[in-house]
Amino acid sequence: MAISFGHDRPWGAVSQHEFRRLTQDPRHPLTYRVHFAAIGWADRHGHAGFGPGRLAVLLGKDGKPLSEQSTRNAVARAKALGLVSPRSGAACLLLPPYLFRKGKGAPAPCRLHQDR
Repeated sequence: MAISFGHDRPWGAVSQHEFRRLTQDPRHPLTYRVHFAAIGWADRHGHAGFGPGRLAVLLGKDGKPLSEQSTRNAVARAKALGLVSPRSGAACLLLPPYLFRKGKGAPAPCRLHQDR
């Protein structure tokens, strides 16, 4: 599958491995770390699914998970800035297709978005 964002829309590639690492770096604001997690774990349809509490662990600091409320707030701020889809939640961060495409890799079932 060729990756295309439309005519005359250039694109580049990123290392999902590095975005996974950046997700866990507390020097970055939580809002951007949510975006990093979405990119780092996204499947070919832009879904980044996380088990219960997993995103809170990734966003935590010094081995302590982020609280459920702080995790929800971080996701809400990322949604407000357009860094993830308004349909995102802690169970699945969703990147819109105009922002992310992936050429291969099977999508995993999504617990939050049953419509795919």
